[in-house]
Amino acid sequence: MVKRSKESLKLEKSRVNQLLDEENRNCNKCKDKKGLGCEGCFHDKRKKALQKKKEEILQIIATQ
Repeated sequence: MVKRSKESLKLEKSRVNQLLDEENRNCNKCKDKKGLGCEGCFHDKRKKALQKKKEEILQIIATQ
């Protein structure tokens, strides 16, 4: 695993938070989820992936 500075991890977390906010806004306007439900919505899948990435970053920060 590559050792990354705490500052770069914080920047990455901020970037992931911004992407999560954007996906939340897009998901609120998503027309596909009306037929498929949130679980079938692409935005919901993307939000889950971003949330997992954010949790990984937080774990790395906590162990440094």
